[in-house]
Amino acid sequence: MNKIGIIIRREYLTRVKKKSFLVMTFLGPILIASLWIIPFFLAMNSETQSKVLVVDETLVETNGVKSSLYTEKFKNDKELTFEYGYDITEAQNKLENGKYDAVLEIVKTNDMPPIKGFLFYSENEPSLSAQEAIRSQLTNILKDHVLVYDYGMTEKDLEWFNNPKIGFYSKDIRSGKDSYKEIKTILGTMSGFLIYMFIFLFGGQVMKSVSEEKTNRIVEVLVSSIKPIQLLMGKIVSIALVGLTQFILWVVLSGILIAGLQSFYPQTFTEPQKENITINERVISVDKIDNISSSAGEVNQMVQGLFSIDYALVISMFLFYFMAGYFLYASLFGAVGALMDVDTDAQQFTLPITIPLIIAMLCFPIILNDPSGTVAFWLSIIPLTAPMVMMIRIPFGVPVWEIALSMSLMIIFIAFCMWLAAKIYRTGILMYGKNITYKEIWKWFKYKN
Repeated sequence: MNKIGIIIRREYLTRVKKKSFLVMTFLGPILIASLWIIPFFLAMNSETQSKVLVVDETLVETNGVKSSLYTEKFKNDKELTFEYGYDITEAQNKLENGKYDAVLEIVKTNDMPPIKGFLFYSENEPSLSAQEAIRSQLTNILKDHVLVYDYGMTEKDLEWFNNPKIGFYSKDIRSGKDSYKEIKTILGTMSGFLIYMFIFLFGGQVMKSVSEEKTNRIVEVLVSSIKPIQLLMGKIVSIALVGLTQFILWVVLSGILIAGLQSFYPQTFTEPQKENITINERVISVDKIDNISSSAGEVNQMVQGLFSIDYALVISMFLFYFMAGYFLYASLFGAVGALMDVDTDAQQFTLPITIPLIIAMLCFPIILNDPSGTVAFWLSIIPLTAPMVMMIRIPFGVPVWEIALSMSLMIIFIAFCMWLAAKIYRTGILMYGKNITYKEIWKWFKYKN
């Protein structure tokens, strides 16, 4: 054990003293946050306002008076500005001269549907959201016209009809807390992705370290004074401690960052306004709909959703599945590193290991859509995919027996992978210049210690 301790101390200190470790430790929380925050702000600020010239060629008769159906009816917003013309040829000339971004021609025909809209553009096609907004307004204006003149609705009736408010709340019956599914989706995706990234990052370090020592023949000197399995275990444990150190520092730095934001933006971190709803002599506390509808309220809802998460459970489960997933895959990557040689094609050995990780990543959308479904259940129980999939499910709530079963199978499978890696490492680390096949590896398991 003393020799393993020496290996662990040497490997650990070598890695934590590297500049790359220090840089990633301090920049890691910022980079991870940027993965989610930057695309959000880019999407918010990337919208450009399009200037649309409307040529309304429809004529409808209401109360004996003929008028155009759509003129002066379109509503401007941050994405679209509407002006009106009367001649399509003149409008198209203005479009080609760059005075407008698009021309919308609306005509009435005897076909079905009777109202048709043609959106003309010159150089840059309007965005999909802009085109959908125009299509939506075309439909709503026609619908409002029918409701007013055929069914006698007032402006107040139209407002209620077009913008009905329904109080819809998702609440956990056990805790009484709101669902905040969007926040849970983001947290689950980020946790699963971090597990995936850590397994590849630190597992790859084990494989690289083993293969370098084999290629440089340093291992021949090392195994003369220490058993191969002790050397492998020392590398795996030391790199695990490096990853654990980095994760703990990330948690601390993230806490400091959040505390700083809370001090600068206290209004964002305040509790949202509540109202009590009495239903069949039961009182249910919910967030006010008016507060949710405002942009500030939406931001506040996101923050409150983040604070509603049981971080003690999430962090403890993350630590377990990070360490368990790492030990499982690090042992396999270490075995592959022992098989690698200058003349060896490493891809034939690394591909079978990475396939379960890729399958888990591809199934992320399915799991997020139904965290309690059959696919999510089995992928969170199978040890090779459990670290990522279970971390996606944890924020949504997982029965205790499923977590216990998953953890138990993980521990059993880790022991099996360690035994498997020891058998391969012991023989493969000293084998050079030979084309290693799976048949050859199978023979190694029959060797006695």
